[in-house]
Amino acid sequence: MMEEEEFEFTEDLEAILHLTPEVQLAIEQVFPSQDPLDRADFNAVEYINTLFPTEQSLANIDDVVNKIRLKIRRLDDDIRTVVRGQTNVGQDGRQALEEAQIAIQQLFGKIKDIKDKAEKSEQMVKEITRDIKQLDHAKRHLTTSITTLNHLHMLAGVSTL
Repeated sequence: MMEEEEFEFTEDLEAILHLTPEVQLAIEQVFPSQDPLDRADFNAVEYINTLFPTEQSLANIDDVVNKIRLKIRRLDDDIRTVVRGQTNVGQDGRQALEEAQIAIQQLFGKIKDIKDKAEKSEQMVKEITRDIKQLDHAKRHLTTSITTLNHLHMLAGVSTL
C-alpha cells in the first residue's frame, strides 16, 4: 500500500515537473550546467550506475552520500537566500510605492498652493484693472472739463472785448 502511494506521488511529481522543450532550452541558456542532475532527461538508475560502476565502488558509498548531503545543504542555503532576497525586494517595492504616494500627495499640495496663488493673483489683477478703469474715466472727464473750461474762458474773453 505504501509503495503504491509513493509510486503515485512520484508520477504526480513527474507530471508537475515536466517542462516543455522550449522552457527547458530557455532554462539551459540562462543557467548553463554540466551537472547530470540538471538535465531534462535525467535517469536516476544511470546516474547511480555511473557513481557505483562496480560492487567494489560501493565501499565508498558513505563519501558519496556525504557529498550529496553537502550539495543538498548548499542548495537549501541558496534557496533560502533567494527567498529572503525576494522578500526584501517585495518590502523594497512596498516602501518605494509608499514613498511615491507621499511624493504624489506633496505634489498635489504644491499644485493646490499654486492654484490658490494664481486665483489670488487673478483677483488682484481684476481689482487693479477696475481701479485703472475708474482712473481712466476720471481722467477723461477731467480732460473734458478742462477743455470745456478753456472754451468757456475763451468765450468769456471774446465777449468782454
